[in-house]
Amino acid sequence: MRHAPTFVAAGLAALAMSTAAPSSAQGERPRVERFNIDVPAAVLRDLDERLARTRWPDQLPGTGWSYGADTAYLRDLVDYWQRDYDWRAQERALNRFEHYRATIDGTRIHFVHAKSRDPNAVPLLLLHGWPSSFVQMLDIIPLLTDPAAHGMPNAPSFHVVAASLPGFGFSDLPTKPGVGFATSAELMSKLMHDALGYERYGVRGSDLGGVIVRQMALLHPDQVIGVHLTGIIGSAGAAPPYTEAEQKFIDAVARVEPELAYARLQTSKPQTLAHSLNDSPAGLAAWIVEKFRAWSDCNGDVESRFTKDELITNLMVYWVTGTAPSSVRMYYDFVREPLKAGRVETPVGMLMSTKDLFPAAPREFGERLLNVQHWAETDRGGHFLEWEEPELVARDMQTFFGALGR
Repeated sequence: MRHAPTFVAAGLAALAMSTAAPSSAQGERPRVERFNIDVPAAVLRDLDERLARTRWPDQLPGTGWSYGADTAYLRDLVDYWQRDYDWRAQERALNRFEHYRATIDGTRIHFVHAKSRDPNAVPLLLLHGWPSSFVQMLDIIPLLTDPAAHGMPNAPSFHVVAASLPGFGFSDLPTKPGVGFATSAELMSKLMHDALGYERYGVRGSDLGGVIVRQMALLHPDQVIGVHLTGIIGSAGAAPPYTEAEQKFIDAVARVEPELAYARLQTSKPQTLAHSLNDSPAGLAAWIVEKFRAWSDCNGDVESRFTKDELITNLMVYWVTGTAPSSVRMYYDFVREPLKAGRVETPVGMLMSTKDLFPAAPREFGERLLNVQHWAETDRGGHFLEWEEPELVARDMQTFFGALGR
């Protein structure tokens, strides 16, 4: 059973429609079961009480977001969360998609599966990162499964699988150390190939998901037909001599170092942080929403990109499942589990945003690491690009995958 707070652990039993399936490690094909999001009322009552009892910190006058999450904004968001936000309405909206869980090597992986009516549709896995969730991918799904209905009659369509990473959302929490990028990549490969029966499929990853899909391509090049990415975080893999564009990129990466304090903590002492995130919904909101503001193309106004309902629904995915601790704890394992090394030789399509907090790499740097077959840049949308600019991402994926053979 999950190592979650009692009220969450009890509630999660009601979320599943049936018991866990046998492990695929036993040689059986992973069982895929329908899943319905149905958060128990007791979890929501507990949340309401915690929101009402928030103990707010002081804030120096005129400091806004310069010291971190702005208390005035958080007060307003938490007030909306408690008084106006309707989880049951959001839950119904989420359940309009078909949700499933597959038990793979003893771990249940949650995913949305949206199939195209096109028999030639390309199977496509979408993976989110932190501090996001599968919710990031929902707006783009109809554009990919039925492009003709959205003004793209000649675009290829996709059978879309939007999965929750292990330790995130409605996927199981890891029960042992060491579940990093490589293990996550194996779980996702088995989801697509073994559980769903897709012999060949495309992948797109955002943030942590981007590293995982690159691992999938290295570990299973016979399965992955193409990798679509938005960014390359950091300058690991760079070695002189550098082009002028690469040197500018390396310098830009160094300048964002002060913004990476969250990652330093999550990769070193995540359990210390876990107590606060799991106990205080306001604390969870401060830790996550500050990143949505800093990393998106919002010009300092997070609600110009995301509504309060959208921000809170993402928070709720963490809160009602008790996965905020495991999501930050996985950073510890992500930097310690050995990775499959090498250049990704599977065809790669890059859509680089200049408005992400993380600097956009030049093509020549990308080609050090990846077999780049498609390169595009945009000055619209930031780190959560599928959510911020779904049509832009959908069109770019259709261009890239449309040019690939099956």
